[in-house]
Amino acid sequence: MKLHFFLLSFFFTGVLPSIYSQLPSGVPGQNYSEIHQSLVLLKNEGDLIPFKNIGKTSFSHVSLGTPFATSAFYHALEKYKEIKNFHLKEDISGTAAGEIFKYLVNHSDVVIFSVHVDTNLTLSPVIREFIRDLEQHSHIAFVLFGQNDLVASFSEFYQAKSILHTPHHYPLAQSLAAQICFGAFGAEGRLTADMLPYYKKGTGITSTGGLRLSYGPPEWKGVNTDTLKDKINQAIQLGLDSMAFPGGQLLIAKDGQVILQTNFGFHTYEQKKAVLPTDLYDLASVTKVTTALPALMQLQDAGLFSVDAQLQDYFPDFRGSNKASLYFRSILAHNAQLKPYIVYWQKARRKNGKYKWRTFKKKPGKNFTVKITDQLYLHKRYKHKIVKAIRKSPLMDKPGYLYSGLSFLIYPDLIQSLTGNRLDDYLYQNIYRPIGADRLLFTPLERVPKEEIVPTELDDFFRMQLVHGNVHDEAAAMLNGISSNAGLFGNANDLAKLLQLYLNNGAYGGERFIEKTTLKEYTQCQFCEQGNRRGLGFDKPPLEYDEQKSYIAQSASKDSYGHSGFTGTFFWVDPAEALIVILLTNRVHPTRDNRKLYTLKIREQVHQAVYDAIYEYKGQTQKDVAR
Repeated sequence: MKLHFFLLSFFFTGVLPSIYSQLPSGVPGQNYSEIHQSLVLLKNEGDLIPFKNIGKTSFSHVSLGTPFATSAFYHALEKYKEIKNFHLKEDISGTAAGEIFKYLVNHSDVVIFSVHVDTNLTLSPVIREFIRDLEQHSHIAFVLFGQNDLVASFSEFYQAKSILHTPHHYPLAQSLAAQICFGAFGAEGRLTADMLPYYKKGTGITSTGGLRLSYGPPEWKGVNTDTLKDKINQAIQLGLDSMAFPGGQLLIAKDGQVILQTNFGFHTYEQKKAVLPTDLYDLASVTKVTTALPALMQLQDAGLFSVDAQLQDYFPDFRGSNKASLYFRSILAHNAQLKPYIVYWQKARRKNGKYKWRTFKKKPGKNFTVKITDQLYLHKRYKHKIVKAIRKSPLMDKPGYLYSGLSFLIYPDLIQSLTGNRLDDYLYQNIYRPIGADRLLFTPLERVPKEEIVPTELDDFFRMQLVHGNVHDEAAAMLNGISSNAGLFGNANDLAKLLQLYLNNGAYGGERFIEKTTLKEYTQCQFCEQGNRRGLGFDKPPLEYDEQKSYIAQSASKDSYGHSGFTGTFFWVDPAEALIVILLTNRVHPTRDNRKLYTLKIREQVHQAVYDAIYEYKGQTQKDVAR
């Protein structure tokens, strides 16, 4: 299947670009500002909207009206938080309504109730009672789509804590309503006609916006759609046609707004399952800057960690080793002469190729609790051998930049010793859930169906099977999937929330997670004078751009930063343009020997396409900017 179909689906079935284009010609409110102004917050007790503290708040959505008509609203809500969804049929039985009511009261802190009001809508006695009872027991936010006079005829809707209304049913209106609920946009509209006997013309409450990522077409943020579409079409089609990857996800955000979000291709080359926006990718080394780094930055802000401390200060077992006096600043910047990698699984093999019987077993047991595959279980204490191997490993002969993942295998121990929480629990509680990134996960098979996870490599040397739902990196697998070297799974939408937190200098959703000065320190070049471009963990643009060696756009500013992952993942953040670019693929499927993502320079083409589209909108070229 050709890419033009997939990119057509991006522009016409994606989040907001599609919604914008689907509006019938000639309808009032066809442009964004008119639709936005039609959304009126009529009531907002306790400032329920925008929703706050979403990491500790459980949400449910109930819709009334044609299920298809409400789908755009619900899908827009899910961009911000995983939400339980229910639909009330107009002829629902009392028993069925009672079961839904029981769930909402027992499991939901906030109920979002969307209603599509038209001349065909009727409220049965069961539904009327359901609404009245729910208003007494829950924080309920009604979102009402329909003409003023029709909406006003249903008195049941007016006892809720919050009421958001628009006369329009358009998908764009639904998406903007969801974005107002979560504070991406603020409510600004005022009634242009009476809604008697409840509200008069001019009524409207202003709410806060700009708290979370919004979704809209490129032009809203000064990006030329045609240039963006054409150049990204070309780059991604090249990747699909050349079998650089079977599929992927691409997200671009500018000035806090997602201007492009698309999925293309399939999970595998068999083309049995198309990539969905909620599907999870093994992020590989992107894990380093999305797990250990935000945790270390928070601990630094709390005075519990310093990049100018030595390794032995936090790891007593390293005292007396050749790494004891290494500074974390050098280690994080890959400037500490550490070896790039140690192949730990090979160390567990005998000369005849068989695994040492005290290391691996074919069945789980009291001591063999680390599951590698259904037929391979690792001794629970092998982690100590990994740490020992790191401690005893020789340093490289020459100082300077050399990428190493060794220290990221032991940061989880540091974080647990300082906080009392395992790395994954710490991140879920303190970062991911509070920003609504519910699909940034370790060991995803514990929470997500396997079919929602994109497979990686057909491993023919260690696990001897397709790696699917378990971490691809062998060392992380031997650490039970909980590592800051690799192990995090995610999709582009939830990864974008964390990157927007970075771009916002440590704040997101009205909360501060990392101090601005700390984030600036970690994202700036540490040893430029030594020819090392790296920040603290983050990658940076080359000190001198070389088109053959670089994997990012030439137009990326010197303040930009990002990271790539072995499985085919990539992101880049550029504060100069308030820009985020995310490309997630499984280029290692079915084999890591496939390097076409690199040799065809697909990441660079996609990345540069965004800058070109920005320049085109401004009437500039890359050469103009360079001058």
